[in-house]
Amino acid sequence: MDLKEYVIPVAGFSLGRHSIEFSVDWVFFQQFENSPVEQGRFDITIDLDKQHDHWYVQFDVNGVMDTECDRCTAPISLPVEGAYDVIVRYQDDQTEEVVNDSEVIYVPREIHRWPIAQLIYEFVLLSIPAKKVFDCESEEPRPCDMEALKLLEEQESGEEQSSDENPFKEAFKNIELKN
Repeated sequence: MDLKEYVIPVAGFSLGRHSIEFSVDWVFFQQFENSPVEQGRFDITIDLDKQHDHWYVQFDVNGVMDTECDRCTAPISLPVEGAYDVIVRYQDDQTEEVVNDSEVIYVPREIHRWPIAQLIYEFVLLSIPAKKVFDCESEEPRPCDMEALKLLEEQESGEEQSSDENPFKEAFKNIELKN
């Protein structure tokens, strides 16, 4: 696979709004070293509003990532979604590099094709929840590892009962703090 297919042909766009769609899957993520996404399918919708001196660009990410549930370790298809806004401005100098600032992306005024594979990759990663769980109650069959959930419930109820009996509490009482 070549990441060169993930470009926006901005030179051919007139002023105004344009919508572009891309789909990425596991093959796309293999192009990035140490990618945390091994399996997944994502649709990326890009709304670009081209003005005379800048562009407003919104990236919408929707898809699923095949991973393990952080609660019960069962394999799940985790829903992933996110929306990200980018402002693209033209550079004053005549370099042909695309420069990313923390808030603005600068491109040469003569740019014909804007490569966005790296942005797609980063926005998908930003969309993945820190805790990989979701409300799977309505799925049939439910993907949960019921044995693991039962063990978690037993452990949680046991911790609540013995919260006053903390073995570390006594050990920490004997530690002297030095200034």
